[in-house]
Amino acid sequence: MHPALSLAPLTLAAVLVLSGVAKLRDTGSTYSVLRLLRLPPLVTNRPTARALPVVELVTAALLLSPWRWPFLLGAVLALGLFVAFWVVVVRAMGFDPRPTCGCFGRIGDHRINGRTVARNTLLVTLAGLTLWVGLAGSSTGALLGRYTANDGWWLLLAVALAAVAVMVLGGGPAPRPSSRRRGRPGHGAAAAVPDRPPAEEPELDYVRSPIPRGVLVGRDHGTVTLHQLARSQAQLLVLANCWCGPTHEALQRLPGWRDRLPQLGVQLVLVPHPFDATAVDASSTGIWWDPGSRVYDDLGVGTSPGAVLLGADGLLAGGPVNGVDEIEQFVTDIEAELAQAPEDGPAETSPAPAQDSSA
Repeated sequence: MHPALSLAPLTLAAVLVLSGVAKLRDTGSTYSVLRLLRLPPLVTNRPTARALPVVELVTAALLLSPWRWPFLLGAVLALGLFVAFWVVVVRAMGFDPRPTCGCFGRIGDHRINGRTVARNTLLVTLAGLTLWVGLAGSSTGALLGRYTANDGWWLLLAVALAAVAVMVLGGGPAPRPSSRRRGRPGHGAAAAVPDRPPAEEPELDYVRSPIPRGVLVGRDHGTVTLHQLARSQAQLLVLANCWCGPTHEALQRLPGWRDRLPQLGVQLVLVPHPFDATAVDASSTGIWWDPGSRVYDDLGVGTSPGAVLLGADGLLAGGPVNGVDEIEQFVTDIEAELAQAPEDGPAETSPAPAQDSSA
C-alpha cells in the first residue's frame, strides 16, 4: 500500500482536532447551532453539544494509532461523523434564511453554501479512503513507517501547500446584499432621528417600509415591541442567530458603535438565549432575546450577524446588512449622514422603554 495514502487519515485527524478543540472551548455555540440546524430533539441538547467535540478528538486520536483495530474503529467513526455532517449541511441548503454551520466553533467561515457542501463532500471522500486503508489491514502508523526520505519531503510540502491554501482561500467577506434590497447604507438615517431631517433627498432605490410588529424579551423577562423600542428614538439593531465567532466579535464592537452613534439606541438582539451565556456581561444593557427567531426572520436579516436601522417615524431606515465588516461600514455611513444633517434642534435621545431595565 502506497505511503501517500497516509495523507487521508492525517488530514481527517487535523480537521477533527481543529473542530473538536474549537467546539470544546465554546459548547454554547455548538448547542445554538444544533438548534438552528433544526435537528431532532434527541440530539438538540446540551449533552450532545458537550459530547460532540470529545467524540471528534477521540476519533482523531484513533486515526493516528499505529495499530490496525483502533485505527479501523477511528475510520468507521470518521466516516459516520463526516457523512452526518454532509447530510446536515445539504439539508440546511434548503432553509431560508440559511443558518450558520458552526463546524469549527468560532473559527472560519460559518456560512452554509455550495463551498460548504464541496468541502464536506471532499471530507467524506477522504473518510471513505481512510476506511478502505483500515479494511486492507493497514493504519496511519504503518504507512508512516514505510516513508523514505523522499516521502518525507512530499509530506512536508503537502502540509505547506495546505497551509497556503487555508491562508489564501480560507474565509472571505460575506457577499454584499443586493442594492435593490439595501440601498445606500443608512439612507434615511437622518430623517429617522427626530428634529434631524436630511439635507437633501437623493433618488435612491431603498424603499422605506413599516417596521414589523415583532416582540423582544428583556433580561427581566419583560417584553417590548419594535415599535415601542423605536417610538422615541431611532434604533440600530444588531442581530445574530448563533454564538459563532462573528457574534462574539459584534459583542466586542458594540460599545464602540454606541459611542459613535449617541443620537441612536444601539441594541443587540440574539436568537439564542443571551442572559445565561458566558459571552454576555451580566451588567450589559441593550441586550434582547428573540425567541423563535421571529424578529430576525420578519426583518429578513439573512446571514448572521446583521443590522437593521429602525426609524422613530415607524419606518425602516436602512439595512439589513450582513457581516461584522458590513455593520462597521453601516455605522460609518449612518454617522456620516447624521453629521451632515442640519441641526434644527436637539436630537431626541431618551432611553428605550422603561418597562425593561435591559434597554
